[in-house]
Amino acid sequence: MHNTVKIPTDEVEFQKLFEEYYASLVLFAYNYVKDQDEAEEMVQEVFTNVWIKAETIAITSSVRSYLYGCVRNASLNHLKHQKIVNQYQSHQLATASDSFEETPLELEELQQKLRAALDKIPAKCREVFELNRFEGLRYKEIAAQLNLSLKTVENQMGKALKILREELGDYMSLVIWTTCDMGVIFELIVR
Repeated sequence: MHNTVKIPTDEVEFQKLFEEYYASLVLFAYNYVKDQDEAEEMVQEVFTNVWIKAETIAITSSVRSYLYGCVRNASLNHLKHQKIVNQYQSHQLATASDSFEETPLELEELQQKLRAALDKIPAKCREVFELNRFEGLRYKEIAAQLNLSLKTVENQMGKALKILREELGDYMSLVIWTTCDMGVIFELIVR
């Protein structure tokens, strides 16, 4: 029978565990995801989940091995998810581009609807949306820049996207709200 190791449930002890492994786990995650912010968020999320489940986790190896395994799995899941997102974006962008090339009148109509929909978003909400979608800032960066909480940024983005979905209806399948193709949409708006 294997001896099991427990995760510390005492806050001070858990903080020590965090401080001991955080930097090396971020570096480990970065080797997979090649994005410092993403690696940091991933490791923070792993520690959060471990803290939440600390009393029920029974480790048969070492805490170090367990944490590295969690970060490796989170990194691999992120890469799989990113691959699916990239494929979807490529497909949607190609579909939207084909539609635009074939029907210039639809493109003009989309531009008008998009401008009108953006105008219906409240000012602060629109500022958060534009920083994320037009300038490619992450929620954390927006929160810091605008001196808002992360939760407020998330709520403002949700509100903006809800308004756009309501206003654009059928056109939403043509508009992909991601950083990589917002340049195309932004060009449509400013033309």
